[in-house]
Amino acid sequence: MAKVVPPATEAKSKQQIAYNYLKEGIDRGLYAPKQRLVIDTLARELSISPVPVREAIRRLEAEGLVIFSKNSGAIVAGADPNLWAEQMELLAVLEGYVTGAAAPRITPADIKQLKSINDEMAQALASFDLGGWTQGNLDFHAVINKRCPNATIVEQIGRLRSRIAMINRFILPRTEATILHTLGRDSGKSTLSGHEWIIDAYVTRKSATEIEAHVRTNILTLTEETRRNLLNDHDGRVSMSIG
Repeated sequence: MAKVVPPATEAKSKQQIAYNYLKEGIDRGLYAPKQRLVIDTLARELSISPVPVREAIRRLEAEGLVIFSKNSGAIVAGADPNLWAEQMELLAVLEGYVTGAAAPRITPADIKQLKSINDEMAQALASFDLGGWTQGNLDFHAVINKRCPNATIVEQIGRLRSRIAMINRFILPRTEATILHTLGRDSGKSTLSGHEWIIDAYVTRKSATEIEAHVRTNILTLTEETRRNLLNDHDGRVSMSIG
């Protein structure tokens, strides 16, 4: 990984510089799952002492991106279907809450935008467009997230999605031609149906509690179905992200 150190005049602590450096490397897949993070080596790369690097790694440990092994020290967290499922279960809880909490603040313009995004996602599904599908899913939830009054939870969802995206880089198919071949199109159709339910719930003014429960259950159901397929797929191929 090429050494990129911000200017010394930049108003960031050395710990923050180390954190950003490592976080970007993990998110971009430059550090593979279970790869050892050698503190002294990283300190030399960044031209700082080992102390802020160690503090940055502890922050990453708290976020679930790094784990400590008795034999190897700090290593990048592994990526496997079960770990992916655990992260998705947490996403189900948080996203269920946010989707429900946003209900009273959703506007007619938001409804129109959500319908448009879901239509675009349907087109992406039909053409096996992974990039379009993934971005559409993020855009759909971004419209909802901006209406949630709890900015802290929304921020946590953003971090969690980054973590899930990092795991996906190691378990997603290497070519877009294999997308959905593990689960078929039904998984994508279930996600679209889930979005349609959310839109209708906002239009018909369903309660925040009902929306939260439905979204949480829907994501958990899709997650378990996907996890089973991932564990049974000996080629390591998976479908596109859901949620």
